[in-house]
Amino acid sequence: MRQIKNIVLLFSLLLAGCVKPFNPDISTSVTQKYVVSGRVTSTEGWQDVEVSRSSPVQSSVFLPTTGCKVTILDDQGNVFPAVEYKPGTYHVWIGQSFLAAGTSFRVRLLVPGGDQLESAFDRMPSGPVLDSVYYAMKDIPTSDPSVSLRIMQFYVDIYAKGDFSQYYKWDVTETWEYHAAHNLEYYYDGTQHRVNPPDSSKKVCYYTGLVKNIFTVSTKSLFQNTYKQFPLHAIDGTTSRLAILYSILVRQLALSEKAYNYWEQMRINSNEQGGLYEKQPLAIKGNVVNLTHPEQDVLGFFYASSESTRRYFYKNVPGIALDFNNGCTESGLGRFGWREFTRDEYPVYYYYPTAIVKVLDHECVDCRLGGGVLEKPDFWPN
Repeated sequence: MRQIKNIVLLFSLLLAGCVKPFNPDISTSVTQKYVVSGRVTSTEGWQDVEVSRSSPVQSSVFLPTTGCKVTILDDQGNVFPAVEYKPGTYHVWIGQSFLAAGTSFRVRLLVPGGDQLESAFDRMPSGPVLDSVYYAMKDIPTSDPSVSLRIMQFYVDIYAKGDFSQYYKWDVTETWEYHAAHNLEYYYDGTQHRVNPPDSSKKVCYYTGLVKNIFTVSTKSLFQNTYKQFPLHAIDGTTSRLAILYSILVRQLALSEKAYNYWEQMRINSNEQGGLYEKQPLAIKGNVVNLTHPEQDVLGFFYASSESTRRYFYKNVPGIALDFNNGCTESGLGRFGWREFTRDEYPVYYYYPTAIVKVLDHECVDCRLGGGVLEKPDFWPN
């Protein structure tokens, strides 16, 4: 019996030794493709084009391509030269008179090294005004069967008539105000200091970011060009979003069928379940080609869209329990007191909740370390 157990143990060890992580060998030539993305919308203003190189799957980062000559053209003979305003991102101001529905646009690029890239024309469809964005409370299960999490689930409706597009995409940009846990009052840099009155200049911050989910829908198969209660993103009380004031800017984009198909494939690739190598991002066909070297694929898509936007604010939302970590860590002085801190750690912030000193990490007094900025957005209420 002991011999059988030893054989089983040996066999198990051999099997375990055969299991190795799969690290695909993706050559540099595969990863170093040009990526061109951008759009022209029906709203007068800056129209952006982003140019980069694709990065390895194992370390996805933005690799900007600088020094490009970028031009947006329409099918009416108008040419709009763009300028680079940050690495890899180019923009041009286009006036309202050039942005009529039915006009087609393309982008043309000359990249360093001499390759000329060009997108196909994409026609700007007409689209309805963004109808309404609203939310409903939902309870979703957690890992504990006896506990559920209450969320705010956002929705949007479409009411389109006539020759409006049947293809839609929504971008949601969220902004919220949050506060550091403490004003700066006491700090140590070899000597103990007190700031009087306490410094609150780094207490209030604002974070703005694009919701990463891709929201697309088509009404082509429906009896009418309408859609009720299409789900957007959801939030809950486990972050600081709803602690002070929360805002979303919802941008509704009416798309051409080709642009919709591209973004729908991107949505499937990024949102739905499946193995990474079952749905490779590199397999999604865009509308940009390399005219100089046609055999070299170019990733990304350039499109035209009819745009409608609305901003919403939310405060003291009933039914949402706030329970989040404010990022502030407090600790007591160690056995050797202030001698435990080196010059590299100065300044050391602290306060006196009682007679005992509590040391604060920097995030407790500097809200910028939470990712936000001190500048209040122009649209923020006083």
